[in-house]
Amino acid sequence: MMNTIKYKLVILLILSCGITVFLCSTVVYASRDPSIDSPLEETIDELVKQFRPGRGLTYSDRTSFVVYDLSNNVKLVSINEETPRMAASLIKNFVMLVYFHEVKHGRLQHTQRNKYHLEKMIRYSSNDSTNYFIRLIGGPRTVHRKLKANYPFFEQTKIVEYIPKNGRTYRNLTSARDLNKFYVQMWKKTLPYSDKMKHYFELPNGDYIYKKTRIPASVKVYNKTGTVYGLIGDSGIIEMRDAKGKLRPYVFTGLIEDKSKTNSRRRRISFGAWVGQRANILRRVSEKVYDYINNIYQW
Repeated sequence: MMNTIKYKLVILLILSCGITVFLCSTVVYASRDPSIDSPLEETIDELVKQFRPGRGLTYSDRTSFVVYDLSNNVKLVSINEETPRMAASLIKNFVMLVYFHEVKHGRLQHTQRNKYHLEKMIRYSSNDSTNYFIRLIGGPRTVHRKLKANYPFFEQTKIVEYIPKNGRTYRNLTSARDLNKFYVQMWKKTLPYSDKMKHYFELPNGDYIYKKTRIPASVKVYNKTGTVYGLIGDSGIIEMRDAKGKLRPYVFTGLIEDKSKTNSRRRRISFGAWVGQRANILRRVSEKVYDYINNIYQW
């Protein structure tokens, strides 16, 4: 009888250990696209691990990264790219897209007032100007419906709320995959008024992928950031030239999300410090990406 009890205890212990290992593995290892064999994925994964824990990231931080080489139309990095994340101000890309879709079909006019609000929304990340366009189009549900009806390939993006006055927008969602898709399609001019959108993304603004990095000042950047206590991200096109002067643009998207920070009781450091730590990580990853692509095209 005693041996039977011991045997059952051993089986339970083995099962519990197996469950523990499984749960831990879902936290530690990133989801990757097995079709991508670029060593850049491993480089980014190892770099991010160096910041865990206590060196800028905590166990509750989750990351997504995508790198797409526009010269060769090939994806070099896919890490958790299809995971929906809080969009924060990154949702403004899709609001602008739906606005230009309506302009293209004659339902809205591209007026001076609208141009003014576009610059404020993209360059200065104005929440009031974003809400202006959401109202102009017909509200969050209408913006979302028009986006899905006309651009169904943005699978993880959801527009369900105006941006609150305090800026704490948590319900709108997007993904690294959708952001990458946005810039790839814009570069290929398959989105309405792609050149006009590109103009607004090129205006000097804040970023986490170029400023305060080792990337040369000669490059051009077309980007939009997203920042709220719980999500910091940047996505855009880095336009560089190779040794022969030929354009070698690529899309870089990086998102760092901590859903626990949507609860004010879980905010143990200031918003500025929290953002600063993670912005530093995005910049270091962006440097690695630039170095990798620069080395490819220097021969």
